[in-house]
Amino acid sequence: MPNITLREYHPESGALLGNVSVLNFGKIKAGASSRVKVVDIAFSDVSSVSNIKLGLIGNANLSVNPSPDAQDGNGTTANGHFGIENTAAFDAAKASAPLSRHFAGVNTTITATDVNNVAISKRSSFITNYIYLDIETSSTNVDAGNGAYKIFFDYS
Repeated sequence: MPNITLREYHPESGALLGNVSVLNFGKIKAGASSRVKVVDIAFSDVSSVSNIKLGLIGNANLSVNPSPDAQDGNGTTANGHFGIENTAAFDAAKASAPLSRHFAGVNTTITATDVNNVAISKRSSFITNYIYLDIETSSTNVDAGNGAYKIFFDYS
């Protein structure tokens, strides 16, 4: 059985903060973006891992993307409210401002083949690229909420 470790990094220095099981975006002002969270995923107890995707399966009652625009090959769009990008090298500039690529929508099927998943590349055999995540709330959102992401991958 594969072991999966989600690791969080400091958004300015890139220093490893530690392993996490929950991402806390903190309080976000209405109409603003959260601070960017930087994570990666490390796999162990596998011979190989491939076809890694991240799906947004819970949206905290926020609009994810009412009209996806300019969807690219990895599944991200130029607009939306749940930001996601990934890079092989840590990028402090990317982590310092709201993200420009986003989830196209919620993975309502909760499957690896859902069109709203985002493909994540690897920077080594068993470690994903750095993954940048943020959330933008609407100007009328004043409620607390929590969302959920799910990792999909093939392994042997």
